[in-house]
Amino acid sequence: MEKIKLLMIALIIGFSSTSWAQIDVSGVVTDNQNIPIPGVNVVIKGTSTGSATDFDGKYEIKANVGDVLVFSYLGYQTLELAYSGGATLDAKLNEDAAQLDEVVVIGYGSVKKSDLTGSVVQISSKQIEQANKVDAVSALQGQSAGVVIQRTDNKPGGGGFNIRIRGASTINSNDANGFNPGQNPLFIVDGIFVDDISFLNPADISSMNVLKDASATAIYGSRGSNGVVLIETKRGKSGKTKVDYSNYVGFKQAYHLPSVFNAAEYVKFVKDAAVGGQFVSGNTSYRASDVDVTDGIFDAEEQQNIAEGIDTDWIDLMLKNGFQTNHTLGLSGGNDTTTYSAGLAYTEDEGTAEGEDYTRYNIRGSLSSDLNDWLNISVSNYVTSVVQNQGSYEGFRSAYRLKPIGRPYNDDGSLRFFPTNKETQITNPLFEAGGEIRETKFLQYIGDIAIEVKPIEALTITSKFSPNLKYTRFGEYRSLYTKSVSGNASNRRAQVNNSNYFSYAWDNIFNYKFNKGDHALDVTAVISRFLERSEGYYNQVRNFTTDEFTFYNLDAGLDIRDVSSDFSKQTLESYTSRINYTLMDKYLFTVTGRYDGASILAKDNKWAFFPSAAFAWKIIDEGFMQNQQTFSNAKLRLSYGETGNNGTGGGLYPLGSQSLLGASATNLGDQAVSTTYVTGIANKDLTWERTTEINLGLDFGFMNNKINGSIDIYNRDIDGIIFERQLPTLTGLNRLGVFENIGSSNNKGIEIALNTINVDNGNFKWTTNFNFASNKNELKKLANGNIDIPFNVGGTSLIHRVGEPIGAIYDYEFAGIWQLDEEAEAASYGQIPGQVKVTDVTNDGQITSADRKIIGQVTPKWTGGFTSTMNYKNFDFSFMINTSQGAKMRSNFHANYAWGWQEQPQRTFNGYNVDYWTPENQSNDWNQPGNPGPFGHAIQYKDISFTKVGFITLGYKLPSTILEKLKISNLRIYATVQNPFVFTDYDGWDPENAGRNQWGAAYMSRTLMTGINLSF
Repeated sequence: MEKIKLLMIALIIGFSSTSWAQIDVSGVVTDNQNIPIPGVNVVIKGTSTGSATDFDGKYEIKANVGDVLVFSYLGYQTLELAYSGGATLDAKLNEDAAQLDEVVVIGYGSVKKSDLTGSVVQISSKQIEQANKVDAVSALQGQSAGVVIQRTDNKPGGGGFNIRIRGASTINSNDANGFNPGQNPLFIVDGIFVDDISFLNPADISSMNVLKDASATAIYGSRGSNGVVLIETKRGKSGKTKVDYSNYVGFKQAYHLPSVFNAAEYVKFVKDAAVGGQFVSGNTSYRASDVDVTDGIFDAEEQQNIAEGIDTDWIDLMLKNGFQTNHTLGLSGGNDTTTYSAGLAYTEDEGTAEGEDYTRYNIRGSLSSDLNDWLNISVSNYVTSVVQNQGSYEGFRSAYRLKPIGRPYNDDGSLRFFPTNKETQITNPLFEAGGEIRETKFLQYIGDIAIEVKPIEALTITSKFSPNLKYTRFGEYRSLYTKSVSGNASNRRAQVNNSNYFSYAWDNIFNYKFNKGDHALDVTAVISRFLERSEGYYNQVRNFTTDEFTFYNLDAGLDIRDVSSDFSKQTLESYTSRINYTLMDKYLFTVTGRYDGASILAKDNKWAFFPSAAFAWKIIDEGFMQNQQTFSNAKLRLSYGETGNNGTGGGLYPLGSQSLLGASATNLGDQAVSTTYVTGIANKDLTWERTTEINLGLDFGFMNNKINGSIDIYNRDIDGIIFERQLPTLTGLNRLGVFENIGSSNNKGIEIALNTINVDNGNFKWTTNFNFASNKNELKKLANGNIDIPFNVGGTSLIHRVGEPIGAIYDYEFAGIWQLDEEAEAASYGQIPGQVKVTDVTNDGQITSADRKIIGQVTPKWTGGFTSTMNYKNFDFSFMINTSQGAKMRSNFHANYAWGWQEQPQRTFNGYNVDYWTPENQSNDWNQPGNPGPFGHAIQYKDISFTKVGFITLGYKLPSTILEKLKISNLRIYATVQNPFVFTDYDGWDPENAGRNQWGAAYMSRTLMTGINLSF
């Protein structure tokens, strides 16, 4: 009996030990295309036991029969699989179409996308890499509704941009190349305030989060009126060390070039211009057949060139294919307590003209370590070194102005300085390529060090110090044989500008999270300090005896023209709090308040409070939605918020609110005496620009979120707009301005985002992303009794008028060309056939200033973007389109290059090859050459609407069977064309920067490239 008992006990123990023994389970996690997914979390449900897939998608874990393994990864639907035994358990994850659990950065924290209460858009690293741009701003273009990005310069390196989020939130503009009301948003990179993001390598960015409505931007208080763009660079993740390498190489070519006359067309054009001159003098019976070109029109040399068939295409001589490449190497990894990341990048971008190039080096590194359960220390560093050569500012426009009947070379093959003996204004642009140097070098460092303490489980305290240092040197030299020097040695010019910039943000963040039952509370409090200081030094010297020194030996110049310097400093102190409360995971409440104090404003107006509140209702989680089959997501959002502009966006510089003195000198007798003079007038009442915004939004999804998106409607009021107003003459200080809060304006609009999965059958998947935004801007009040403020920028006549958009175009309206059969009517207006006709608004039989009217706006009425991505097995194909509609501008091309000389016959430049008016060809497209009339500029206002294809890409990923043999986790090769097409009625160079001065501009270009993405 005892033996039987012992046997039974042994069997029980053996059975128990068998049932308790954990089994080593391994497997591979893949996506719908059977591509391994690295970094997937694998957890045994209900326990803390977990693992993660390596970069081959493989995992290992110990499990018992009956355990449920949970597989989760950002952007994919969570999968639960019951373990029934065996050594292998593979898993396939489906993409989460709506990505509702995606983490979105919102400022001093982050939330799940499904818990957002404000209007925030995230652009992922996948979208950024798909765009494949040289600069980060270009990667953002066309990706988000309500974010309008206008390229103002096509120079290599990305050029300049205007970025407007939900219209103009101030009356002023920070665009030096034309006029575009409003200011760029606040950029924050890893918690660091920066003025622009051109120094970033797009491949280093993990996400870009655009905060649009005031409830989202109120967390940044006085700096949030123009929207906020939060950028996170790539950081380390726990797991096996991962190495990523990507590169592309290609070339760029200029396109969409306006046609100018060839030699034969130019000769005819000059004759027609001579006819136009006769029309002006009253001889309307004169014709081209009457013109004698030997009578002072062409000299003997030019006549000989014409006879010999000289036909020089100056534009073609100046153009070249520009080389472009990028190489990015990244390293990341870590364990449960420490993660790390590092990266190197090299970017080279050449222009389409000699002397234009851009070189950028990026180095980044980050480390985060849990020293124990309650203490984490992290540090990150990002260093950028840039060399940008802008080349000649003259070559671009000289190539369009020069006569085609001139010669670029002498008989001995040397370059000819003036293409003809008669030409005395426009020099041979081939001298410009190496003769005019404009080189900018800068070294920038941003970084942060953060200490995170968890004194109790629910409370996290973080102290983060984030410096930003930038040293910039600009050097310029104009050699003897450039247009600006024109062979006069005393005009040789060297200039060097040095600037040092330093700023820091010191944030102390307190975060408390409470979650019990139906209640969840997330409280954030921030004490922040920001300091910014800059200094600059400027030197210009002329009259060099040689071109050898360029700008490296200023003391070799004999004529000192400018020695100056500047200094500025400002500080901002802030106290911020935000409360996120969730009830039953269906009702979301957010309340934010920020109290800002700025040194930039007058003593009694330095401090202001900026509140916001938002509510969101997850309708989809209500009981009455559980049995319906239509919606897979439905969330309603309502928000209100106030933000500010402390003046920098309104044109106010750090000392602009104070009375200032400048230094000068005068002579008393024979002695020089130092003097001072008033340069600025204080306004002790100057206060913040303040924006108040209401936003109503709906997030929706259908068909299991195969169709999902959002609709937002907003109304934004801006009050206390800062503007520099000229003082009355009677003050004796009428040359000075004073900064004032002059009025208010309004923006209202609608934004739509739509994402669709059109096909997904395993082998083939097709997704699309669409966005649309329409904004209406209106000036509501001017403090001067609503009196109009007319002004002119770059030849465009503009006006600030109550009831109209800020800076509306205010000029005469083009109404065609006066025809021969309208000669009598034209005469009644003091004009003749062939001249530009404008609308008689007052209908009084004469054209006066009273006939000027609002003829358009410089900002688009609506914008949109469309991205399509198709995947077939291992192939992928994608393209992106963005459009801007309803904007108008006085075209700089048409004003200065399409016969800008015509009222000065001695400046017989080449001309735009257009269907112009002649007595034999009575066109309404363009006036008679040499006979524009008093309103010739009216024809130069052009609709600058456009649709651009941002990129077209075809890629191929190597199959996993080959990757396994090569011991790598991913290899994709691709070919892409950037900016391949533009569809527009605008016939100048580039509709995006039609209003800018083309001195120093560059041609619009497309880039053809190939590249690889490699991971192992």
